[in-house]
Amino acid sequence: MKFLIFIVLVLASGCTSTVPALKQYLLRSEAPSQFSVDQQSAVVGLGTVVVAPYIDNLGLVQETSSGEVRTARDHQWAEPLRASLRVFMAREISAHKGQIIRVHDSGENDWQRRIDLRIDQLHGTTSGEATLVAYWQVFALDRHSVVSEHGFAESQALSVDGYEALVTAEKSLLRKLAVAIAASL
Repeated sequence: MKFLIFIVLVLASGCTSTVPALKQYLLRSEAPSQFSVDQQSAVVGLGTVVVAPYIDNLGLVQETSSGEVRTARDHQWAEPLRASLRVFMAREISAHKGQIIRVHDSGENDWQRRIDLRIDQLHGTTSGEATLVAYWQVFALDRHSVVSEHGFAESQALSVDGYEALVTAEKSLLRKLAVAIAASL
């Protein structure tokens, strides 16, 4: 009889638990979006942006132990990273370089340089950090050759626990990556 009462209480408590609310985060640049460029020395565009498959989904990712990752169900990017990263990075690089970095492939005919970007890691860790590992190449389109290749690997401590702090730290790391890319042009 006690067992039956216990089962009823467990089932009743399961029915009264609250469902976590879905939180979605936009990856948007805070860099000024208004530019006026009369003449650019070299038209630069952001070409291919490749995102590692384990982060190419909506859920924020946390590394739980060496090589093990967990994707959040209730904390998600509002848009796929491969789309939002392209616009975010172009605006951030533009702000740090002081010239427009184009993002649309339709105008590639007048580009002199193209940046191809690969994000290999972008996740939180159980030790309270955000990690970003990325690589990029700068191509001279007129010579059909690679001008330079670069890598970036950095971690940043979260200001507080939680997914909002993870998003803030990841954006900060992406801004640092944009500074490095701008310096390489």
